[in-house]
Amino acid sequence: MKKIGQTLGRFVAMIVTYYLYAYLQYFYFYPQKAHLHRSSGWLLALGTVAVLAFIFWMYKKTIPEADEWHFNEEPHWDWHRLGIAVLGYILIVFASVVSLNLVGGGTSANQSALNAIEKNGSRGLYNLMVVFIAPFCEETLFRGMLLNVFFRHPTRTNKVLAVLVSGFCFAYMHDPTFSKYIIVYLLLGCILAWVYVETRDLRYSMLVHMCYNALGVL
Repeated sequence: MKKIGQTLGRFVAMIVTYYLYAYLQYFYFYPQKAHLHRSSGWLLALGTVAVLAFIFWMYKKTIPEADEWHFNEEPHWDWHRLGIAVLGYILIVFASVVSLNLVGGGTSANQSALNAIEKNGSRGLYNLMVVFIAPFCEETLFRGMLLNVFFRHPTRTNKVLAVLVSGFCFAYMHDPTFSKYIIVYLLLGCILAWVYVETRDLRYSMLVHMCYNALGVL
């Protein structure tokens, strides 16, 4: 019963993280609807920091006591894992270009919606969400929490399944209609999951995700 309760608690943490992420998106993507003004910018900043800190705290709580993966252990930074992150970034850019060409180019529904939000909203808030907040929340949810809930033992099979399932969940969130572009998101999600599995630290997959998203707003 204790294990069932712990698993249920971790799953609830995933749901809470998803809704907190959606809540932040609303304020950053639709500041007019949220009635945000310049004077309330500091409140949004403080609220964002508090929400992100709470999300990361929940992620750490989902790590099992017997952490066989050794996730989030210190020291957090070293050259070997930075090298994996650099390789991951190169792979994700290459995979993005190749997969888009394979599906015939164009723009996915998700990207079209983001383009419309960028055009009609605040560019500064949009960039903050896309480059920093979204990668933080998505990596915590689709890499960190997902593996802690469903793939607690680092067997060879679990490593492969973790990458594939994490990649699929990431792809489905970005393309729930299963259009041809889901292949693009699937590859991106799998590469980010691979970075996390190899480094065992969310900071690296977040860094790769942030750098990749930054390309889209330059």
